[in-house]
Amino acid sequence: MTLELVLVTADGEQRSFPVSRARIIGREEDCDMRIPVAEVSREHCRVEPSATGGLTVEDLGSSNGTYINGMLVEEAEMTSGDVLKIGPAILVLRVDGEPVGIDAQEVIERGTPKTPSPAGQGQQPQASKQVGQGSLIDEEDEDLFSDFDFEDDDDDDAPKL
Repeated sequence: MTLELVLVTADGEQRSFPVSRARIIGREEDCDMRIPVAEVSREHCRVEPSATGGLTVEDLGSSNGTYINGMLVEEAEMTSGDVLKIGPAILVLRVDGEPVGIDAQEVIERGTPKTPSPAGQGQQPQASKQVGQGSLIDEEDEDLFSDFDFEDDDDDDAPKL
């Protein structure tokens, strides 16, 4: 089974990142997948292939939350075509090449949070699936797209999931 997170920009540009084992996503240099913007916590969330063929996503206590299909999550399972929002980054899960085509406008609608983000609020909702303001990466974030990267350091002794 092949799992990829596909980064989608407002102009429809896409970039795929394979997920064959657990990965940490955040803005720190040593994260497996780096999103170097202030809205992303140092270690924002963890993604890992699941036994059911999807991707398990766990928020690591981020300030601005982790969203799946516009819902704020602490831990959740993604399936093919689900939308993951981390700061300004919008990613779509592709499983074994599906979905083939990713429509940027549809991704905007599904990835846009439904309620305010937890940053600046008194308390984050418990095990809630509520959300804040979302957007695709736009021209203001063009450096993000070039800096956004997965460390491709799969070595033979790393566990394959």
